[in-house]
Amino acid sequence: MVLLALDTTLSACSVALWDAEMRALVGQDFKILGKGHGEAIGPMVQDVLKAAGIAPSQISKLAVTYGPGTFTGLRIGLSLAHGLAAGLKRPVLGINTLAATAAPIIDQYDAVAVVHEAGATGKFYAGRFVRNQSLHHSDAQVQFATLEDCLTLCSGATVIGTGADAIMAASPTNAMRVLGHDLPKAAHFAPIAATFLETPDLPQPLYLREPDAKPSATQPVLKTRVVASHDVDRLATLHAMGFAEGWSATSFASALSLPGASALVLEQAGAIRGFVQFQTVLGETEINTICVEPRWRKRGFAKHLLHDLRQNISAQGATKIHLDVAEDNVAALQLYRSFGFVEVGRRKGYYARSPGDAVAAILMSLVI
Repeated sequence: MVLLALDTTLSACSVALWDAEMRALVGQDFKILGKGHGEAIGPMVQDVLKAAGIAPSQISKLAVTYGPGTFTGLRIGLSLAHGLAAGLKRPVLGINTLAATAAPIIDQYDAVAVVHEAGATGKFYAGRFVRNQSLHHSDAQVQFATLEDCLTLCSGATVIGTGADAIMAASPTNAMRVLGHDLPKAAHFAPIAATFLETPDLPQPLYLREPDAKPSATQPVLKTRVVASHDVDRLATLHAMGFAEGWSATSFASALSLPGASALVLEQAGAIRGFVQFQTVLGETEINTICVEPRWRKRGFAKHLLHDLRQNISAQGATKIHLDVAEDNVAALQLYRSFGFVEVGRRKGYYARSPGDAVAAILMSLVI
């Protein structure tokens, strides 16, 4: 029986082949890596098998560490083990990272305390194992611990792990530090894992703390509504933020009073983020201005307004939308072109920029 053991949970990748009948390692590799576990582990397995003259079909079982450890690292090893198990139709034995670290010396000392640093949290993954203890299903011994917790746990024990130096510096005087066993190594835990009882379930990742990356909150729903008379002050404020010559509240009220004139207001969580003001005459709509508050730009809000405007006026029988845009407004030109507007003409020197300087207005239309 040949067992293939894998570990990618911390700052190393390791692979080992254990022949249970010979009671010997027939292949192994161990590499300390800052990153790149996913790229390294596959070729390591291939190289170890090739060097040992063993075909994948000769593997009888697999063993893999499943955490705690780095979020990405532990999943790399598990994914490879699960994939090989599915392809080869072989069982997978799991061992937690701390038990795997303790494996080579657990029978040499009365108590072994394994302490691994838990990222930048200032805490540790810690566990205490006693002589002759079974390491199968030893998750109950593993905890996400504070420094104070670790000092208690390490009292009277032999201490190993990536966080062992920090614990010893802080100080259990009756603890003993042992070097050379600070990372799990497949060659060390493979012989022990080979004795584990098989289970039908694949090992799953063991997480003892929340991930560092938090999912972003769901963006509140965007809603458009028809403008109301009480909105004009807010629209004027937004327009002044976006344009050098912003419209006043009086200008908005005047524009909205014209025949066929209206505006759609875009709201998010009850706050106005932008608007589009337009006028429809004889089935054709002219966009007079469109505006999104500067800090909310580049989130698709303007496109949302254009989409809802098209639906609104199409329902009322309009067939075309017209607008003009300054030729140096690259972002707006990209938006309108992506929405389907095409250039139909130009007005030279229409938009003033500085005394004696002006740029053309590009006239654009969209058939709906």
